[in-house]
Formats: sequence, structure tokens, C-alpha cells
Amino acid sequence: MWKRGRDVPKRQGFVYGALLLALAAIISKLLGSVYTIVLQNVIGDHGMGLFQMAYPVYATLLAVATAGFPVAISKLVSERIAFGDEYGVRQIFRVATVMLGTLGIVACAVLYFWADSWASIAGDPDAAWAIRAISPALLMVPVVSAIRGYFQGYQWMQPTAISQVVEQFVRVATIIGLAMWLTRAGFGREFAAAGAAFGAVTGAAAALLLLAYYWVAKHPSVLTERRPHGTSARVLARQLLYYAFPISLGAMVVPLMNNVDVVTVVNLLKNAGASQGAATTDFGLLAGRAFKLMMLPTTLASGIGIAVMPAVSEAFTLGFRRLMSERIDTAIRLTVLIALPASVGLAMLAVPVDIALFKDDAGARVIQIMACATFFASVQTTAAAILQGAGWVYLPVLNLALASLAKLVGNLFLVPIYGIEGAAFSTVLSYAVATTLNFSGMYRCTGERIHWRSWVVKPAVAAFMMGAFVYAAASQWRIWGGLSWDRVGIAAASGIIIVIAVVIYAVALLLTGALTERDIAAVPRVGPRLAFWCRRLGWVRS
Repeated sequence: MWKRGRDVPKRQGFVYGALLLALAAIISKLLGSVYTIVLQNVIGDHGMGLFQMAYPVYATLLAVATAGFPVAISKLVSERIAFGDEYGVRQIFRVATVMLGTLGIVACAVLYFWADSWASIAGDPDAAWAIRAISPALLMVPVVSAIRGYFQGYQWMQPTAISQVVEQFVRVATIIGLAMWLTRAGFGREFAAAGAAFGAVTGAAAALLLLAYYWVAKHPSVLTERRPHGTSARVLARQLLYYAFPISLGAMVVPLMNNVDVVTVVNLLKNAGASQGAATTDFGLLAGRAFKLMMLPTTLASGIGIAVMPAVSEAFTLGFRRLMSERIDTAIRLTVLIALPASVGLAMLAVPVDIALFKDDAGARVIQIMACATFFASVQTTAAAILQGAGWVYLPVLNLALASLAKLVGNLFLVPIYGIEGAAFSTVLSYAVATTLNFSGMYRCTGERIHWRSWVVKPAVAAFMMGAFVYAAASQWRIWGGLSWDRVGIAAASGIIIVIAVVIYAVALLLTGALTERDIAAVPRVGPRLAFWCRRLGWVRS
């Protein structure tokens, strides 16, 4: 079933693939943080507000056109692989590519020609330039998604990981370059925001070229291969739609939750007496500062979800109940181990991080609130992937829809009272609702109980140890007048605290037994050697 030579190489382990995608997500988000910092300094919070108004609309149409298909492709591919049907695997890709390409063309046209309407709904007509600039990305991202889904079905995550990093690098270079050039050339903030939005187009083009290289190098004859037998294209299309439709709905709910902010926050703030400029600037604090920082660990959880989906699907298809349970346990533990300390650390260091990255601490309070949403958003993402991998594809969609309703109600009640902080509180509420519902569904559908000791207690103890250090170090640093330092000094001090905190957290995980030898061994490159020494020192359990 698994050919050598120029075919897809032997599958990597689930944990290895998850950590590889997590590493790619870290690099991508670090690059994303660079552009967020520079862009905010170049075009200001008002420009960031215009820039962020374009992305949720784009992400919504992208979800409609593509989001469910990579997951559906990886699920169907993993099932075909389990039964040794390699030709069926490649046939799935051919059908999916045609469908995705068509949907991408339609979505691009809708976004481009209705840009003025979308901008008016968002509350600022100047956002139309950014919306139009980002629309061509919808012509390429669908094909990128199809190729990634194909490789993910083989549990070969390297093409996805590398292409994500390359895509983000090119995107960030375009964002910074065009925003600075347009600003220095005397164009307004709306044009600078549009230039930044165009980065999605160049990034998608770079990812497509790289994945095309992987495709040609590994499968030189797949697009011209013909065989007389196999599932018809119509049947495969129905199967893809069966799985992709609910997953697309689920993926669409997340940007729809962001669109709840786009549609309601600025308008609610204006109704409460804020000016157009002040309302858009406050929205920039939420979407351009707090939400960007919150998304780093959430993106890592998305990487784990991408890896666990085909892994759970394969075990479920073959009836390997114990293997499925082990993979569920590993996915949830890894998500909690990443998201919990990130949430605690971001809440405690919100002020210095805000100053270091965005000049002042205007968004610090919003960042602290959104840090709580980090944990819930990450865990619910992985739980949703587990449910869909095990075949319950509609349940996470319903749960996210209910969470979106909670978000809308929260905004309507809290924003008029607490301003932009009310929108942050409603975000925490919505993701907490989604997490609770997904875990309840996971227990009902798979019988998988919450392992409180390994999923909650041990990580919480380790995070408490780390948090105690961060609190003590940050408090002492402030007593020394650290907040009066320049941005470089504040960034350096924050970085030192974060590095030491990571070390303390890692040691605490070993002391509490939250990490196993298998977890450590799965770390790319250095894992086996690190696991060997941890075992010799008696720091890990097998």
C-alpha cells in the first residue's frame, strides 16, 4: 500500500505530525506577530481596524468555499488508505480539485463585486479597498487546501507545515512592504490597509508553488493516470460534500463569530456615543491587538486538530477502539499543555507585552480578558476535530452555532455597558460554551470521559508553578520601574521572563508526570535523544 521512490513517504506518527504542525504554527505566528507590530506602528489602530474588517469577510467566504474540503479529503483519503485503495485516494483528489477550484472562483467574484456592501455592513465604507485587495487569494487557496488535505490524509504533515511557513513569510513581507510604501507615498490609511490585505494573495501563490513542487516530485503521473475501474466522480463528489458541508459550516461559524464583532461592535459603540474614528480604533484594539495575540495557541490547537482528524478517522474505520482512545487522550493533553500556560502567561504579562509590541498599553485590559478565551478556543478546536474524525460531523457545527448565538447576545448586552471590554467578555463566554458542548458531545458519542488528572490537574499544577514565577518576576520588575523603560528594554525584560517561565513550566510538567516518554520522543529531531536522557534521570514515565 505504501510505495517508495517518488510516492508519498511512509507515514509519520500522529504525535510527530501534530508537533510538526504546531512548530510550523509557532513560526507562522511569530512572523504574524512581526507584521502585526510593524503594521500597527505604520497605519495605526484605525488602519488596523480597516485591515481587520476585511479578513473576517474573506475568512467566511473561504470557509464556505474550501474549509470543509481539506478535512473531508484527509478523512476519505485515510479511510481509503486503511483499505489499501491507493487509486481511490488519487481519484478523490482529482474530483476535489475541480470542485474547490469552481467554488473559489465564485467566492472571489462575490467578495470583489460586493466589497462596498460588505464594508458598509461593517460600519466603515473605507474598508472596501482592503476587501477587494484580498479577494484574488480565493482563486488559489482552494487548490492549496486540496493538496494539503491530500497529504494530511496520508498523515504526512511536512508539506502542510513547510508551505504554511513559506506562505506566512511571503505574506508578511508583502504586508510590511506594501503598507510602508503606500504610507510613505502619501496614500491614505484605507489604501495602506488594502496593500497589507494583498499579502494574502502573494502568500497563497507562494504556498501553491511549493505544494505543486511536492506534488510533481511525489506523484508525477497522478493527473494523467487512468484506470477502467473505481468509484465514479459523481459518487465521490457526493461523499466529499457529505463530509465537507458540515465541516465547512463548523469552520464558517468561527469567522462568523468574528463577523459578529465586525457587524455589531463598531455600530454599538457609535450608538453609545463614540465617534466613527474612536469606534474603529477601539475595534482595532480588539481585533488587531488582543485577538492576534490570542490566536497563537489557538493556531497550535488547529494543527493538533488537523493531525488528529485522519488519525481518529483511521482508528474508527478499522474499529480499533483502544487506539482511538489513545489518540484522543494524546490530542487533548497536548492541547491543554500548550493552551493553559499561554493563557496564564498572556494574562499576567498583558501590559508589558502591549507596550513592547504596540507602543502603549491601551489594549492591555482587552488582552487580559481575551487571554481567558485562549484556553477555551484551543480546547474546543481539538474536541471538534475529534468528533468529526469519529463521524459525528454535524455536532460541532451545532455547538459552534450555539456559541455564536451566545457571542451575539453577549455583545448586545455587554458592549453598551463595558465598551470594547464587553466584546472581549462575550468572546470568552462563547468559546466556553463551545468547549462545554463539545466535551459533552465527545462523552456521549465516543464514551471518552474527561481524564481530570492528566488533562486538568497535572497541567494546572505546572501552570500554577509557572504563573507564580511570572507574577513574582513581573511584580518585582515593575517595582524597579520597568514600565518606564523604552520599548526595547520592556521587550527584552518580557522576553527573559517568558524564556525562564517556559523552562520552569517544562520542569514542572516533568515533576508532575504530565509528560510521558512517548510525548517527548515524538518531538521532531531532538525528541528521541531528549527522551533517553529524561528516562535515565527518572523524569518521565513510559
